[in-house]
Amino acid sequence: MQLTQEEIKELEKQLSCPDGKLGVEVGKNMNETNINMTLSTIDSLELKDNDSVLELGHGNCGHLQKLLATANNIDYFGLEISKTMHEEAKAINTATQAEFSLYDGETIPFKNNSFNRVMSVNTIYFWSNPKKLITEIERVLKPNGVCILTYANKEFMKNLPFVGDKFQLFGTKEMETLVSASLLKIDELIHKTEQVTSKTGDSVERTYTLAKLKKE
Repeated sequence: MQLTQEEIKELEKQLSCPDGKLGVEVGKNMNETNINMTLSTIDSLELKDNDSVLELGHGNCGHLQKLLATANNIDYFGLEISKTMHEEAKAINTATQAEFSLYDGETIPFKNNSFNRVMSVNTIYFWSNPKKLITEIERVLKPNGVCILTYANKEFMKNLPFVGDKFQLFGTKEMETLVSASLLKIDELIHKTEQVTSKTGDSVERTYTLAKLKKE
């Protein structure tokens, strides 16, 4: 499917912060195309009973039931910069005790040592102040807490037609540089490959990484 330059720019804008009716559709599409990355992230969190989980940029949060089913009495908190995704997540997950809030994308509105686990899937490209946000993640993580940042790799992303100025791409070097701005440590970089349909409708082989970070 060939998109015009205008359509490509609008798609990039919507991927960074879904808005309005088109944003709702983009959110549905992101949930579907990213589900394997999301489920891999949830698995890597190794959730235990009574854990508290913070997710940054949850989209429509169509994966929440799967996350909550991995252990008992999980406290889930979701933060979004997109008002459209915030409202969609609340509408889709009315039967849960999850808490959803809007935030500015830089300052996490929770106290120090609030969460056992933090996760974020395919949002790191759009962080407005990555060094600040990584130190905020460190701050709200409890000692021995784990954060999983999951992202499609730089070499894969740079060839996609809708990846423009709004994206900051990450490979191992960029992730190491980012984490070095905090006291978090990279525990493991898990590399995976999958066949997916891209946002423009093409079948592509996506390589992605789960960066498992620990707070000592």
